[in-house]
Amino acid sequence: MVRASVGKPAPDFTATAVMDGKLKEISLSAYTDANHWVALISFPKAWSFVCPTEIRAFSARLEEFLYSRSCAVVFASTDTELCLRAWNHTNEMEGGLGGVHVPLMSDSNHKISRDYGVLLEDQGVAERALFIIDPKGNVRNITISDADVGRSVDETLRIIDALAFKDEYGEGCPVNWKKGDAGLKMAEQTKVEGPLDMKKGSTWSEWARPKLQRAWSGQSQRSVGSGTFRTLGHFKSVSETPTPPSPLVSPTSAVSMERNMEAAMANHFIGLAT
Repeated sequence: MVRASVGKPAPDFTATAVMDGKLKEISLSAYTDANHWVALISFPKAWSFVCPTEIRAFSARLEEFLYSRSCAVVFASTDTELCLRAWNHTNEMEGGLGGVHVPLMSDSNHKISRDYGVLLEDQGVAERALFIIDPKGNVRNITISDADVGRSVDETLRIIDALAFKDEYGEGCPVNWKKGDAGLKMAEQTKVEGPLDMKKGSTWSEWARPKLQRAWSGQSQRSVGSGTFRTLGHFKSVSETPTPPSPLVSPTSAVSMERNMEAAMANHFIGLAT
């Protein structure tokens, strides 16, 4: 069985979808051949509760996907195309979608859900999953949510922006990165520079104590005193201020940790051959 995996080619699909009230055949290759990203979004059932909130939210912001990012949005479920069309034609007050513009793809034979590895065989429905596929047809992101927890339009756009940024500039995107932020230059693979530098006959605790004390005091390996440091091409003056204790380790727990370490390492001497 084929299963979608990040970094691997996405399983191709061809299926019938409801588009603007009409039934049309769509395929993954048609989108990627047009150099489009694809956000393939599976949902469990039509005529449900969480699913219509997602579909309406993505549909309301479809222009941000199509015109700003060349990304197609396709929703898919194991319902029949006739069920999906009836659902889309029904007004919101009666439990319908009220006429959304995103394609609603029918996977009534379960092939797409099974190929992408999100089919719940015992229930015959797909998980609440999101696959972001790049213009080359490779899966770049997979998110699977609890059946009762909807997804975020903003986060989906952010991930697409980050992936496109990486492809264009070859840089990584740090935590909470958003469009317009700077990237991270990816360093070369770290090389092993040699064995641990420890005097012969010394204990591990003697070697580690000063390093642990810096961590317990909230200081990093690089202490900052008065002087300057470079940030985004500018030099900024830094006045010397006391570093607050680390909120992760209290002074009392630090003492007990050191005592436990000393007790555990008391009879273990670690030295290097000279």
